[in-house]
Amino acid sequence: MSAAATFTAEGSRVTMQRIAQNAGVGIGTLYRHFPDRTALFSALSHRAYQAVLRLAQASRAAEVDPFLALRHFLVGTIAHRQSLVLPLHGAPVTASKIDLGLRLAISSELDQILQVGQRAGTLRQDVNATDIIVFGALLAQGLPNLPEPTLAMERAAHVFIDGLRVTTSSLPGQPVSRAELESSLKTDQ
Repeated sequence: MSAAATFTAEGSRVTMQRIAQNAGVGIGTLYRHFPDRTALFSALSHRAYQAVLRLAQASRAAEVDPFLALRHFLVGTIAHRQSLVLPLHGAPVTASKIDLGLRLAISSELDQILQVGQRAGTLRQDVNATDIIVFGALLAQGLPNLPEPTLAMERAAHVFIDGLRVTTSSLPGQPVSRAELESSLKTDQ
């Protein structure tokens, strides 16, 4: 079992010993590659941000219809959930300018998808990339006690996407801004 899968299964308090054990390596080998938990979680988060960015880029490139592109992104997030060691998924927050750049790039890709539908007048104006990111993080948490958890998550993604269509109802409050999300991810380092 990889470090990401161990984290996903056991949570952020999982020990380095347990991660090494599940990976089938000695604790010394793990510490040679990652001197401490912070370094390990930083590497896992960085890898996860890269995967999410590739998914957002592929979603935007694969689908002209913004609703299909967003569905592609969310279903891909569900498929990759075991490797998404990210702060919104319960991982420790790490301070990295590179990861900040990746987060901004992910938001930019999703904003571009949203803008297509918003310009066409088919997608709600009061939705932003952070709404998609937060929902993707919620979906990736999963519901393991359901008979078919992946199917339930995919259904939820479809319901969410349909809820993005222009309607006469309004959403409660203001969407979380990119700055507010980044502020919530600041560390004391």
